[in-house]
Amino acid sequence: MTAVTVRPAEHADRAARAAAARAVLASAEERTGTRRKPWRSGEVRRSADDHTVLPIAPALAPLLPGGLTRGATVTVTGSTSLVLTMLGAASAAGSWVAVVGMPAVGMLAAHQLGLALDRVVLVPDPGPDGPRVIAALVDGVDAVVVGDVALADADRRRLSARARERSAVLVATTPWPGASVQLTVERTRWSGVGRGNGRLRDRVLTVSRAGRGSAARGWRGEVRLHGGEVDTVPHGGVRDGVVVGLERVG
Repeated sequence: MTAVTVRPAEHADRAARAAAARAVLASAEERTGTRRKPWRSGEVRRSADDHTVLPIAPALAPLLPGGLTRGATVTVTGSTSLVLTMLGAASAAGSWVAVVGMPAVGMLAAHQLGLALDRVVLVPDPGPDGPRVIAALVDGVDAVVVGDVALADADRRRLSARARERSAVLVATTPWPGASVQLTVERTRWSGVGRGNGRLRDRVLTVSRAGRGSAARGWRGEVRLHGGEVDTVPHGGVRDGVVVGLERVG
């Protein structure tokens, strides 16, 4: 399976770019049977399941105490791998994921981190119509990852409001005012190499969390990524020779 990729022409006008976003949604709708009619304002969309929270790997629960709630906006800065890992379980369960403004995202890596490529929509460069393209995708998929896209704070507020209306999850890789959860990767290190031998196996991330509601109490800890697997261990614990922990901050 391959991801659906949209690459608007460099000199395409605004109408063509908007049409490209609509084409992506039409493809997703045809293949999944969702959104056969326009959604009404406030209607809860259930494209892959009938739950209000998208599934995540159990080990990520300390970072996302309320889960990936439909309608929420989450920021993850410093690690594309963590972003994709967060969405792996939802993708595997049937959810559609769109990635906008992240041309460096590789399909092999996305697949290894758990994403089902036949339910991934890529818009590497939305151009100046980023807000319109993101809004169209929020209308049509379960989770939208927003990378390097030119947005004003007013655009971000409108997109968060639209995500709430459409029961989609917005995951931003840059600061986003009003995000309910903010995850910051402060440090990355690799494990698996011995003294002059072995090879890199696991990526260990030092992550801090801030936010509102259930995420209001700050946490800082380490998360280990190994292919599509993720692991956390209580503070001071050791698993497979790697110390991985979470501790409350403040």
